[in-house]
Amino acid sequence: MNRQTGRKRGPRARLLHAAMLLGALPLMAAPVMATPTSSGKADRIDYLTAPFHQERILDWGNRPNWSPDGRRIAFTKDDLVDSPAYEIDVRTKKIRCLTCAFGKTQFVTRIFHLPDNSYLIEAAPGMAGGSGGASDAGRTQLFWMSKSLARPVSLDSGAMGDIAIARAANADGSVDIAWSRPTATGLQLTMAKLIHDGRTARLTDQQSLYDYRPGQPGPASFPEAYDFIDDGKSVMFWTTEFATLDSEMYKVDIATKAVSKVYATPSHNETHVFPDERYGLEEANILSDPAGPYRGISGHPKAGVQQLLQMKGESRAAEIAAANSGKGFDIFVITMDGKSRRALTHVSPSGAQAHQSTVAPDGRRIAFAVKDPDGKTGHPVGLYIGTFGK
Repeated sequence: MNRQTGRKRGPRARLLHAAMLLGALPLMAAPVMATPTSSGKADRIDYLTAPFHQERILDWGNRPNWSPDGRRIAFTKDDLVDSPAYEIDVRTKKIRCLTCAFGKTQFVTRIFHLPDNSYLIEAAPGMAGGSGGASDAGRTQLFWMSKSLARPVSLDSGAMGDIAIARAANADGSVDIAWSRPTATGLQLTMAKLIHDGRTARLTDQQSLYDYRPGQPGPASFPEAYDFIDDGKSVMFWTTEFATLDSEMYKVDIATKAVSKVYATPSHNETHVFPDERYGLEEANILSDPAGPYRGISGHPKAGVQQLLQMKGESRAAEIAAANSGKGFDIFVITMDGKSRRALTHVSPSGAQAHQSTVAPDGRRIAFAVKDPDGKTGHPVGLYIGTFGK
C-alpha cells in the first residue's frame, strides 16, 4: 500500500518501489601490501595488489561525490531521507552547507559535482524534502545549481537513482549526462547534454537509450545509470534480471542502442568504473551472503525482495524474503571482465554496511559511507576515504 494515499500500487509504482529499495551497504579488510607499478601514474595502479589505506574523515554523512579537482566531497546527511547538501574539504575537514540558505527548499536526495564545479541535484519537487526513497521515486526531479550557490534551477525532468556524468565537458561547454526517468509505461534510460550560462540551465539533445516496460520481454529490467564507459560510447547501468533474480551491470551502446552485460556474478553487485576503465569499484553482498540461493537480490530489504518475487509470480514471496533479504554490502575492486576481485572492506558479516562508493578523478582514492543500521556492530560510521599506494 502507498503510505501517503492508501491506494494500492500499480505495476509502475511497484517497479519503482523495488528499484529504489536498495537496502545494503559496509570496514576493513586487511590491506594487501605490495608495490605499485614503477610509473606511479594512477592509470598504472594494480588495484588488486597496491597498498590500500582507509581514513574516516567525518562521523556522519552519506552519498559522497568528488569535486573535479579531488579536493572536496559533496554529500548528504543520509541515504534514506532527504537532507541539505554539504561539502567537506578533504585536507582541512572544513564543512560548508551548500543549500541551507534556501530555507524550506534546501533538501536534496543526491548531489553531484559537474566538470566545471557547478552542481547537478536530484530532489523532490521544489527541493521541499521527502523520504528520498521508494515513496519519492516517481516524483524526484533534476535541478542545476551554479558554483556560486545561487538558487537551483529546475531541468524539467523526472529522475530515479544514480546519474552518469561525463568526466569532461564537450567542446561547446555542455556536459553529457544519463539518467532514468519515469514514463507513462515504465522507466526510460535517457541521455542529454546539460548546458548553462552561469545563471540558468537546460537539457538539450535528449535521446532514449533503453526503455523498460513492465511485462514486456527485454534484455534487462529497470535501468539505473552509473557511468559513461568505452571512452564515452556506452552508458553502464545497474539492473535486476527478473528471469534469474540477479542484480547485474549492463551497458547500452549510445550509437546502436545495443544492450549487453558488462560482467556476471551470482551476487547482488553494483559497480562504478575507475578512470582508466580497467577496474571497477564494486559494492556487493558476497561476504554477507556467499552462497545463498537468492544472493542475486538479497541485498535489497525485505519489502524489496518480496516485491521482486511477487513480480515473478512466486507464491512464497513473503517467506523467502524474510530469510533472504537485508544482506549488507562490502566494497571490492574488480577487473571489468569479472574474473578477479579484491575486498577493500569486511564489515557486512557483522551487520554493518559499506556503500555509496565513488572513485576520485585521480583514480588513487575512493570515498564511501559506513552505516550501522541496528547500532550494534561497533563499527565507526560516517564518511571514509580510501587511498591506493604508499
